[in-house]
Amino acid sequence: MSLALAILGWILVAVLLVLAAAIFLPLRLEMRAVADGALTVSAALRPFGRYGPRIPLKPSAKKEAKPRPKKARRARGRTLRRAGRDPRRLVAAALGLARDLIRLVRIETASLDLRFGCADPGETGQIFGLMTPFIYGTGAVPRTHLRVEPVFEGAVFDGRAALDLSLVPARLVPVAVRFGWAAFGPHR
Repeated sequence: MSLALAILGWILVAVLLVLAAAIFLPLRLEMRAVADGALTVSAALRPFGRYGPRIPLKPSAKKEAKPRPKKARRARGRTLRRAGRDPRRLVAAALGLARDLIRLVRIETASLDLRFGCADPGETGQIFGLMTPFIYGTGAVPRTHLRVEPVFEGAVFDGRAALDLSLVPARLVPVAVRFGWAAFGPHR
């Protein structure tokens, strides 16, 4: 009996260690897009940084929605303001949440190899001119590779794009608490 409890105890410790590693090690999102006549997009999650298994993310097939009978809505006597919640406060908290989430995401690598052209060579030149600050402005940024080639002979669009992002899930907890306090906490 004690041997069985010892084995269960070690299994529980191992599961807790794996869960802790999943929470405190980075979660990576790898996205790839290839355009050679047809556009192919793939994405995968990698828990435990770059050492975990690659879990492909596939788009789910949409199921046909069954039409639901419409229920008669009764008029609500209380609005969001009357309930004690200010919609402006919720919007400000949501914007702060978006800002904090963007700060948590780290770009591991980003690459773009693109050949494009329009039927009109003037349009191709204008588009390439609009892209040049982005192309040449990111040359000094580490872990990025951009190569854009304009084709003035005809309509062309092919290339490859790759983006690897990482995020530590444990760092989401303070952000969620900050959002909850700002949106639903006591009034000032």
